[in-house]
Amino acid sequence: MDYAHVQTVFEIVSYLLSYPDRQWRDQLDDCAMFSQQIPHRPIVQNIQKFIDYVKQTDETSWIETYVYTFDFGKKTNLYVTYMSTGEQRERGIELLQLKQLYKSAGFDITERELPDYLPLMLEFASQAERVYVQPLMQKYFNHMSHIREQLIAAESYYAILFDVLLMALEEIGVRKLAEGSVS
Repeated sequence: MDYAHVQTVFEIVSYLLSYPDRQWRDQLDDCAMFSQQIPHRPIVQNIQKFIDYVKQTDETSWIETYVYTFDFGKKTNLYVTYMSTGEQRERGIELLQLKQLYKSAGFDITERELPDYLPLMLEFASQAERVYVQPLMQKYFNHMSHIREQLIAAESYYAILFDVLLMALEEIGVRKLAEGSVS
């Protein structure tokens, strides 16, 4: 799968991990259609499976699921630096480094979200050159894997999106490193 297709996956997963308001729900068919250009069948099938499930779920229930899973879930929140630093001073430094990375890649972010918010990181990855994206995603790969494991343990359908994300990351050479390895 070429990098442009991986960027398409990043864009779709970014959107599907964002807050599921009415507008979000109205765009699900577009996400499904957009995913059809991806040549990686398991990725396309998982995206479709997630979308089909959401469409069968009541809108209010799905919003509650999202809030419970990501806003109240300490182990499943979408702020990837939170897991290693929490609210500590080191997190502020890491957030600043992320902002600087985005800026150096020509990506403008608003102040609406912190730079470690996974949907924002994926939006960045969907637009930035691989040279910026690969090391960033490698750095936070274990955090994303941890969220996936917690979602699986909670039997959350959102785990499917993390399966998709990890498959896409593998396509660009991002994977779990052995303990003590340096990327």
